Amino acid sequence: MHAPAHPTPGPRLLTALAGAQLLVALDFSIIYVALPDIGASLHFSTIALQWIVSAYAIFFAGCLLLGGQLADAFGPGRIFLAAQLLFAASSAGAALSDSAAPLIAARLGQGVAAALLVPATLGLLSTAYPAGPARDRAVSIWGTTGAVGLALGVTAGGAILATASWPWIFWINLPITAVCLLAAGRALTPAKSPTRTPVATSATLAACTTVVAVVLAFTELSRSHPSTPLLATALAVALTAATLLAHSQRRRRPLVPASLLRVRTLQVACATAALYMASFGAEFYLVTLYLQDVRDYSALAAGTAFLPLAATIVVGNTAAGRLAGRIPLRRLLAAAFLTGAAGLAVLAAAVGLHSGYATGVLPGLLLSGLGQGMAFTGMFITGTRDLPPQSNSTGSALITTAQYTGGSVGLAVLVLLHGEHPATADFTRTFLVTAAIATAAAPLALALLARDTQAPATDQHPTTPSTTRAGGQP
Repeated sequence: MHAPAHPTPGPRLLTALAGAQLLVALDFSIIYVALPDIGASLHFSTIALQWIVSAYAIFFAGCLLLGGQLADAFGPGRIFLAAQLLFAASSAGAALSDSAAPLIAARLGQGVAAALLVPATLGLLSTAYPAGPARDRAVSIWGTTGAVGLALGVTAGGAILATASWPWIFWINLPITAVCLLAAGRALTPAKSPTRTPVATSATLAACTTVVAVVLAFTELSRSHPSTPLLATALAVALTAATLLAHSQRRRRPLVPASLLRVRTLQVACATAALYMASFGAEFYLVTLYLQDVRDYSALAAGTAFLPLAATIVVGNTAAGRLAGRIPLRRLLAAAFLTGAAGLAVLAAAVGLHSGYATGVLPGLLLSGLGQGMAFTGMFITGTRDLPPQSNSTGSALITTAQYTGGSVGLAVLVLLHGEHPATADFTRTFLVTAAIATAAAPLALALLARDTQAPATDQHPTTPSTTRAGGQP
């Protein structure tokens, strides 16, 4: 008898991977409700306060491809360990900060750590679980903690500020990193060293610079008074770096192998991930702003209002994990995005009609949460299904890079639409725009995965992406 190629890992590894995803998502959203307290405590200027959020988001999105390259080159376990230690150190630095500069630097460190952690986490997941039902269930659990983390970040932030001071929104990361490292255990240092994959250094740096500059430009564009010199410089740097990246892709050692870019399921995952964050990701910002600025909710009340959204995200994640092996992925993604879009449209109607929370906002949150939970899990199952093992982390990093780049562009557009002091009509308009963006993902998935036969992934050769089954060229 032959030993199975993929021995089933224990629950401890999945706990570590899910915990890492929770950590990344939590730190993305927990900061929002704490900004007023931080600004008052440290006497931040408005620009410095905005950079507490931007420093994390920009360097997270910008360094994801670097994280994927390093995870494929040195092994996802080693990068997972390094990223967790950097996250813990940066969190402690943020909690101990007494002025703007060290806090922003610490948030930058958290962003880089998150960029290393996400592709390493997905690399470990793809290595440990064979493509098919086992991986679908694992991605469902991993996706649940990530999507719920975005919602719980607002809730946790409000609860912490109601009982303690703002540094505790950073101190809370330390026990999470400790649990992740203890749960992962020996999986982080495999007995057999990974086959060393060369790092495309110049291409990786060019890609990171391009994404950082693009996200920086759109982040600056979303300010009430953007700096024209900074905006022009960021766009010039992005154009230069993108040109260098295009040149490096034609050389012998490209950043992303051409064969990987031809994997149809990865293409669809990247496209839908960008639309996901530009619609559902922006929902957290819009709902928080609406509840606090228009409805006069406290930070704790606004955070508590997100709990039903978190609950239905879990339901959506679980449903997608079970349906992924039973129905074509294109139908799963289309249904998920249309369901979430309907929820965003309900929120737009609730705002326009001045409905109460229970009669208007809550139904919109429940419906959008169900859709985005299904979409989050569905797009990562789609994107990782046909990846060759040697490019698991790089392919996963491409999906997350598209996700957060799309989020930054989408948020900038929405901020421009609702203005510096949004009124009720502005929120109605922006919720309708997010609904339209989410709706656009449905025909995209249906069209690009039209020839997806949904054959079991385990029937494929483990080292070759199934571009034929995914709708690409053989």
